[in-house]
Amino acid sequence: MGRMADGLTVRIRKTFRGGPAFDFALELPPAGGLVTVLLGPSGAGKTTLLRCVAGLERPDEGLVALGDTTWFDSVRGVDLPPQDRRLGFLFQEYALFPHLTLGANVVYGLAGAPKEEREKRLLSLLALFGLNGLEARYPAEISGGQRQRVALARALASRPRLLLLDEPLSALDEPLRVPIREELRRHLVSSGIPTLLVTHDRSDARALGDRIATIVDGGVQRIGSVSDVLETG
Repeated sequence: MGRMADGLTVRIRKTFRGGPAFDFALELPPAGGLVTVLLGPSGAGKTTLLRCVAGLERPDEGLVALGDTTWFDSVRGVDLPPQDRRLGFLFQEYALFPHLTLGANVVYGLAGAPKEEREKRLLSLLALFGLNGLEARYPAEISGGQRQRVALARALASRPRLLLLDEPLSALDEPLRVPIREELRRHLVSSGIPTLLVTHDRSDARALGDRIATIVDGGVQRIGSVSDVLETG
């Protein structure tokens, strides 16, 4: 636990009609940390990179692979859909279903699994994220921090090989942001799932990451430990 079991390779080009062109070259070896933060200003391409890894955007050319599994290869004509990449995705606004209970939200992605397996996984995740006793409540009935935990539990329910988080704290005011940031870091480490996290906030990057890849003008500028990148960059 705590290390990326399979190295991530991203070498892609993505252009938008009438807009910017992005050229990303990112190599994340198995060693080096559990949480990799993609740090950069708005418009630098962080979310585009994340969406290309997820399969939500199709690169014009290049390669995306995790370990020995190729997710996208323009030369070989490989382009796995998101559901076949074994990813967890946590959106900025958490995207919980308001009409479903917390329990139903958590196991939503396990609809095809046997009932006994769903219930066992739900109990495990409720315990991991301190949500025991809340499974019958609805998203509107709980706090912002609890909603984040539910969204994270749902993203991890299918045991993904990689977790993707897009600005998970951006909607929070600063007084609430600090304790939830600390809680998120603790849960990411506890889950043991390698994570790519997008943020433009250096404080979030410092608190959440093991290593940082800075994204500037549509490309990866440098990759290193949190202290190396933030203290010298």
